[in-house]
Amino acid sequence: MYNEDISKLNSNFDSYKERLTNFSNEFELGLFIHILRRNLLLVVVLITIASVSSHLYLRYTSPVYEAKTIIQLSNSDNAKRVLNVNQIYEDNSILAEIELMRSKLLIERVVKKLPLKITYFEKGEILTDQRYPNSSFLVDIEAITDSSIMDSPIFVEFDDDGTYILRSSERQLGKKNKIGIPAKNRFFSYTLQLANQSHFDRVKEGELEFYFILNDPQTLANQFSRQLGIKILNNTAKTIEISLRNNNQSLAKDFVVNHAEEYIKFELENREKSATSIIRFIDTQLDTVYGNLRNSELTLNTYKKENRISNLDNLSTLYFDFFREFENEMVELELEESMLEQVISTIESDSEVDVYSMIPVLTGTKYESAISSLLESLRNLLVSREEIQFDLKEGSKRLEQLDYSIGIQKKLIIESIESAMEKIQKRKEFISAKINEYEADFGKLPQKELELARLKRIFDINEKYYTLLLEKKTEYRISQAGYVPENRILERLIAPKAPISPKRSLISSSAIAGALLLSLVIIVIKYLMHSRITSLSEITKLSNAEITILGMIPKYKKDIPTSQLLIDKSPKSMISESFRSVRTNIQFMGQEKSTDEPRVIAITSTTSGEGKTFVAINLAGIIAYSGQRVIVLDLDMRKPKIHIGFDVDNLQGMSTILIGKHQIDDCVLNSKVENLDFITAGPIPPNPAELILGKRMKEVIRKLKESYDTIIIDNPPVGLVTDGIPMIKEADYPIYIFRSDFSKKQYVQMADRLINENNLHNLSVVLNCVDVERNKYGYSYGYGYGYGYGYGYGYGYGYYEDGKKEKQSLSKKLFGRQ
Repeated sequence: MYNEDISKLNSNFDSYKERLTNFSNEFELGLFIHILRRNLLLVVVLITIASVSSHLYLRYTSPVYEAKTIIQLSNSDNAKRVLNVNQIYEDNSILAEIELMRSKLLIERVVKKLPLKITYFEKGEILTDQRYPNSSFLVDIEAITDSSIMDSPIFVEFDDDGTYILRSSERQLGKKNKIGIPAKNRFFSYTLQLANQSHFDRVKEGELEFYFILNDPQTLANQFSRQLGIKILNNTAKTIEISLRNNNQSLAKDFVVNHAEEYIKFELENREKSATSIIRFIDTQLDTVYGNLRNSELTLNTYKKENRISNLDNLSTLYFDFFREFENEMVELELEESMLEQVISTIESDSEVDVYSMIPVLTGTKYESAISSLLESLRNLLVSREEIQFDLKEGSKRLEQLDYSIGIQKKLIIESIESAMEKIQKRKEFISAKINEYEADFGKLPQKELELARLKRIFDINEKYYTLLLEKKTEYRISQAGYVPENRILERLIAPKAPISPKRSLISSSAIAGALLLSLVIIVIKYLMHSRITSLSEITKLSNAEITILGMIPKYKKDIPTSQLLIDKSPKSMISESFRSVRTNIQFMGQEKSTDEPRVIAITSTTSGEGKTFVAINLAGIIAYSGQRVIVLDLDMRKPKIHIGFDVDNLQGMSTILIGKHQIDDCVLNSKVENLDFITAGPIPPNPAELILGKRMKEVIRKLKESYDTIIIDNPPVGLVTDGIPMIKEADYPIYIFRSDFSKKQYVQMADRLINENNLHNLSVVLNCVDVERNKYGYSYGYGYGYGYGYGYGYGYGYYEDGKKEKQSLSKKLFGRQ
């Protein structure tokens, strides 16, 4: 079973491939155009549906506007350029600045700056419009007593008496109030003011529904962060584009402009805060060191006065060199130790860690690179916690993880600094030991000179430390004054008037293009799946037997009357001419038979509905017009139609004749056409096959031959039952009927089997119900016999048209009358 399915699929695929390969063939092109014409209504319907759908989509979809601004990041360090002073500010990369712009910290600052504490909306039947910056009403909130109402829509319902009621989605908020009068409910106290009378009238009449929302800044920041776009335009020039997409054009414009301004302001505030923190630290150290310096100076002067010592020139120069070297190193170690203690004190405090203030403190020390990287990591963790705390609640697992990481980082920094301080302490101990060693050696010198040297050394240490702090303070002051941030807005606002979505031209054209593409796909599928017989040439191509073509019957454009006999109503019509052609071809086929000898024509088809009864009646009529006596027998006893074709009753007929109930003469009926009689099928018998195979049937044919020149038998379809095969074999002229655009191509195989199995080499074919309009766009209805001789019937019918037909354009072929 599986192999058969595969074989069938391969066969279908080969058939589709052959069709596509031969598409340029005149016949295939004509078939495609025919299918296209028959489906033009479908194309029109799909295009109409697409157009209407796109119109409704554009009509009821809220437009999205995009506003943009461009800023450039830059700074100028005049102090470093002119005075060669070290820079105290850290140069952040452009990616770090972008993250700052995207941060909810900055977005929330923008939200608080804009008038977005309360947002107002007017709701129509489908669309909702945010009234920004102007609203129909203004709500002045005096106090909020219950924050659970935040971020929820509060509807305002007006009555004819000028009062209103506030409602949330769950309950009524307070009592009726008048416009402009202060009111209060369990959530907030407020005053509602009228701002636009025209909008108020529309709301009052029920055209619009008004509501407002008390916004939480964090919620708005989350909304705008999803709408905000930050991208680098030029990395070298450090230009950044800030954009926002929103349904309200004015809000989008105001947000991007204020976002750029707030970013520049935030950068200035942050750098100023860092510089101020550094100078405050230096001032604190100066006060302490100045006190020590003052005390050491007073002690030295007092000692000199008391001991009347003015200088130490008589001391050994060598010892003083050693002492000076050790003292210088001791000063540096104490300075580093003091700075590290300040960093530990800052980290261990509960206040926010200001990394910018600590990094400059470490500038110039040998621990700067290692500890600065640890501080930078701590800063990143703190920034991450600050950003996500807007989205998460306190106590959440993510915040606990960040707090744990921050604690670990602080501990790591403290341990690193403590390790460094241990090294400093050991170095100080080593230096102190050396100093003690040299002092012991130096003890041989006069005691007064030694004490004076000691006091002088302490004074020099304090003086040097104080001078160093003064230099640092001066350097930071100069650097602060010389460093000028030059972040600037290059393009303040880029705001197209048309929305970026939905795009009308794109949506409309896409909808129509989609409809056309879908139509083309459907038509191509119908073309590839087309399995109906459409022309006589197809029959000869599909047949593997010696099949003879009698002709074709054109499609009758009007409604066929109850009486299917048409040749008497329009004897000069195209359909009458086609039956004359069939009659002529039958005469050519029967040249070996005497013209005076009665002949039997048996007509059948594969299935019901192919028009065998119609062909039998009209062929009988056209033969009767030639002067021959013709009788039509209805042997399709299971589904008789001859009585319908002649518009008579079916009370008696062939069934009653074959069972001996009636005589032939009792059942013969006369038609309106001279020389044309018929016998109906009669009541439906239970055994039609046995009646037809009986001897009585041959006797009936023999007796009818005595009275008629031509006997035409309307047989049952051989594709459904085998009742008609005996009469087909006995007939002089067996005719097989196919119907154009109805009979399937595999029906030809049924005719082939009928020929081969029953040795019916005289079986001929008639194609019924052919749309001759196809001849205008490529169909050829020429046909020939299987033996090599044939007739070229193009069916131009010179009887109706003279000369050549005008060649039609493709547009006429597609849209011409069918």
